[in-house]
Amino acid sequence: MNIRKILVAGWACSIILSLAACGGKDSKQSGQTRTGADRDEHGCIASAGYIWSEVRQDCIRLWEAGVRLQEAGGEDFLYLVLSPDSARLELFFSQEGMPNEILERRTLEAGGSVWTADGDDARTACLKNGRWTVAHGGKQMYEEAEPTAE
Repeated sequence: MNIRKILVAGWACSIILSLAACGGKDSKQSGQTRTGADRDEHGCIASAGYIWSEVRQDCIRLWEAGVRLQEAGGEDFLYLVLSPDSARLELFFSQEGMPNEILERRTLEAGGSVWTADGDDARTACLKNGRWTVAHGGKQMYEEAEPTAE
């Protein structure tokens, strides 16, 4: 009987010590950030790929909610995100330090719409033949890739 009590007591101690060892270090001491521990001022979790969208008033993942456009002849790209009513459009640029831009929808006299900001040198986005393009200063800078056949 004494041996059984000793074995049970030893087994219980080893479990308690194992549990204590697992929970003993917090993520800051170990140098790791837990997913979800990095919420921004809007509550978006960057480590899970979320970013705040002003036109959606929500945390989004660009590759899920946006349309990717590639720079014509370059390596840079942007994501275009429309508001739920399509009245506003937000541009997220790949270049570091480049701020997002918000464009407003304008209806053209000839029909159709463009999204632009006020100003002579403003960017303009339009949907033509099912593909998005973004121009700056009258020159096309970005375009949506052609759909690939699957």
